[in-house]
Formats: sequence, structure tokens, C-alpha cells
Amino acid sequence: MTKPSIMFWVISLLGLLWNVLGCFNFIMQRDPGAVADLPLAYQLVIAGRPGWVTAAFFIAVFGGALGCVLMLLRRATARPALFLSLIGVLLTTGHALWLGAAATGGLSVVISSGMSVAVAAGLVWYTHRKLGLDLLG
Repeated sequence: MTKPSIMFWVISLLGLLWNVLGCFNFIMQRDPGAVADLPLAYQLVIAGRPGWVTAAFFIAVFGGALGCVLMLLRRATARPALFLSLIGVLLTTGHALWLGAAATGGLSVVISSGMSVAVAAGLVWYTHRKLGLDLLG
């Protein structure tokens, strides 16, 4: 097993931080008082979210956090966890965009959703590249 580079640790830790913030976001969105303090576009997305999208959001953020922990532990199981997280992100983002968040003045919803897709896809790609080839032989 080769020793991971500093960049591996940086990417793993930043990915974990990103996903832990997503977990915090998920938990805060369960509080109606906290949702009332959000901009209208976010409130509309949250109010229009069916149960299956809430489950996808849960899988996206908690699966991503688990995947990053597994990545830090240099486990191959990080890849499927992060892949499931990516699927959750795509479902959650797709639903938010389908609701027309941009049309309601929620350009920030579109930007943050795009960032979430980029980070999740980047982590899947990175673990496939690093955990698939370098760390596991």
C-alpha cells in the first residue's frame, strides 16, 4: 500500500467538512423556525420536497460524510458510499431545479446545487482514481 499524498488528505478532509455542513443543513431544515429564516426560494424548495427527495437528501449528505470518513481510512468502500451520495445529490438537485427555483429568484439555489453536484462527482472521481489504483494496488 502506497503512502497517500498531502493532497489526498486535504481533499478527504475538505470533502468531509463539506458533507458535515450538508448534514447540519439537513438537520436545520427539519426545524420550521430555521426554515422560516431562509430566503423565499429555499423555503419553496423545502416546502415542495416530497418524502423521497428528503430521503435522497439524507443519503446525499450522510452518505457523503460516511464516504469521506471511509476515504480517510483508505477503504475501498468509500467509492460506493460516495457514489450513492452522488445519486442522492442528483435527485435532490433535479427536484429543486424542476420546482423552478431559478424562476422564483433562487439563483443561489441553482449555484449551490451545481456546487453540490460538482463536489459529489469530484469525490467519486477522485476515490475511483486514488482508491482504485494507488492505495489498493
